[in-house]
Amino acid sequence: MSGSLPKSSEGHLAEQHLGDRLSALVDGELGHDARERVLAHVATCAKCKAEVDAQRRLKNVFAEAAPPPPSESFLARLQGLPGGDPGSGSPLFGGGLPGGDQGVFAGRRGDRFEFAYAPARPHGPAEPGGP
Repeated sequence: MSGSLPKSSEGHLAEQHLGDRLSALVDGELGHDARERVLAHVATCAKCKAEVDAQRRLKNVFAEAAPPPPSESFLARLQGLPGGDPGSGSPLFGGGLPGGDQGVFAGRRGDRFEFAYAPARPHGPAEPGGP
């Protein structure tokens, strides 16, 4: 074996040898070590550098584009929502939660309650010098 690849597969491997890691680099999704490895490769591979540059330009185009205006149907649905009556009990409009001052567990909201801890198995004495 000579160790060389056929001409048709060389171009294919050059296009795919980093694959999704290039877009993950552009999107900031790589961990520190993986990011350093990909950046080291991109510094020496012209094809990968060109791909990263193209993806960064495309990402900037989308980042600078204005968001689309809300649709008429969305605005109509918003206008159809009930108004924010302060006494309605909605936490969004300062009315608190439904149920007034009564909490879920027999006490009043904000009251402390005690609970018992029951270990699943008996524990021995703590070792000296342990956590």
